[in-house]
Amino acid sequence: MGTNYYAVRNRPTTESPHHIGKSSVGWLFHFQEQSDTWSEPPVTWHTWPQVKTWLKNHTVDSTEFVIMDEYDEIIPYDVFVDLVETKQNDPETRDNPDNFNYRVKNIDGYRFSDEEFF
Repeated sequence: MGTNYYAVRNRPTTESPHHIGKSSVGWLFHFQEQSDTWSEPPVTWHTWPQVKTWLKNHTVDSTEFVIMDEYDEIIPYDVFVDLVETKQNDPETRDNPDNFNYRVKNIDGYRFSDEEFF
């Protein structure tokens, strides 16, 4: 069982959210790569530093977006970063031999997919 996280506009809108990724017990956080230049502002991330920078710029420095989980709970930026980094630094989670199977990329030790998942 896992929880999906999204960056959504902090205003009423019909626009699609940006799927950040999923946190599941026993696994490293699984990021959804983003590279859409059609949205305004463009969303591009393929590494953890890019994700953190984009989220900080758009949820802390600007309140244009919020981070939400699939249960419609707003997750503060610092709480989200702590979630990812705690999972990344937990030896049991980090050493799961299946972390990078199933067509998942290993980007500096972080799990990324360019295919859509839920």
